[in-house]
Amino acid sequence: MKSKLGNLLSGLAMFAAASALATAAVAAEGDYAGSKACQKCHDAEYETWKNSYHSKMIRPKDEAILKDVVEQWANGGPTKVNLTGAPAKLEDVVYVVGSKWKQRFLVKNPATGGHLFLDKQWNTLHKKWENYGQKNDWDTNCTTCHATGFRLTAYDAKAPQEQKWAMAEMNIGCEACHGPAADHAKNRGKKPVFVFKGKTVEEQTRVCGYCHIRGDNHQFKTAQGNSSEGLPHPEVGKTWHPSEDWTKWYPEGVIIPGVQPEDKVDAAYEGDLKGMFKTDEQSKKTGIYDAAKHHQQYQEFLQSPHYKAKDASKRMSCSSCHMSHATDAKPKVSDPKETCVKCHDATYTVDKYMPGVPTTAGNNHIRTHTFNKDQARPPGPRVTTEPVYYKK
Repeated sequence: MKSKLGNLLSGLAMFAAASALATAAVAAEGDYAGSKACQKCHDAEYETWKNSYHSKMIRPKDEAILKDVVEQWANGGPTKVNLTGAPAKLEDVVYVVGSKWKQRFLVKNPATGGHLFLDKQWNTLHKKWENYGQKNDWDTNCTTCHATGFRLTAYDAKAPQEQKWAMAEMNIGCEACHGPAADHAKNRGKKPVFVFKGKTVEEQTRVCGYCHIRGDNHQFKTAQGNSSEGLPHPEVGKTWHPSEDWTKWYPEGVIIPGVQPEDKVDAAYEGDLKGMFKTDEQSKKTGIYDAAKHHQQYQEFLQSPHYKAKDASKRMSCSSCHMSHATDAKPKVSDPKETCVKCHDATYTVDKYMPGVPTTAGNNHIRTHTFNKDQARPPGPRVTTEPVYYKK
């Protein structure tokens, strides 16, 4: 970790004092309109976003629990709360997380007001239960990416269990990528929001990268006092806006391999970062390191020839291939299988150049995003079907 940890420890005292003062009076940001407000003028965008997985990351149990989960709960399903060991039943579940590759289950944590995971997850590809050991509040570990407008409203580094938080909307809403839009909606578009058109490749890609990364945050810890996977705004009371460069927020307090120059992709890490990249002979030969774990697309893409092309006209961002929603100009959301052939010949297929390498559950994979022309790894099994939800 080099001098990072030392610098962090020496700076914690000042940070604690500053954050303690910040907890006294924090004005909540009231400039979010909510995705539903966008529908009034952007119906096509709203409807296609509503059908996307951005809008479905976390939902109430009765709205989104999978049919298989309900039917198989008694056959090896969750039985206890991870952190406390307290017994848990299906009726205790408040929210479900995910639906396509896997589904996890949250119950209320009365000690903090947050939510805790149960001890099993459902693997949708292999239709089986798997052990799951996350022992942190979802709210203080995951919500910078699973919610829109997340902000810490109170944080004391000496007492992370007492932290407070708020969010504008659960899931990745319109304003997660376009910024707060209350004024925009109130003035019928006269107040601009963040749009991708006209932005640099770096600016566009960073918006997606804010969530599609794996990092280890030692500055803002979970309610349980562990390093967090989230990336809250460095100033208590504020939330990330898509125009901000989050990669420079607090480099001494967070480790983000492949993003911060000192955090090398091929270095050895511990904890949740351990084994996050493939470091086999292919990686050493090509200098391109495919992810071994999920939600690392940004860290993969930064290595890719699409992002690093010397010819500026050939450089690409995530949004060059992905559309989070349709528009009047592009009424159909992009099909990944049709994307490569727009620029390459038919030998460039997503199955060959984007095989299922990163693991998102046991032997359940997602596509790699390094776009390595010398890719030689065979694809792992992937989910190709859509979720089937339980209906009473």
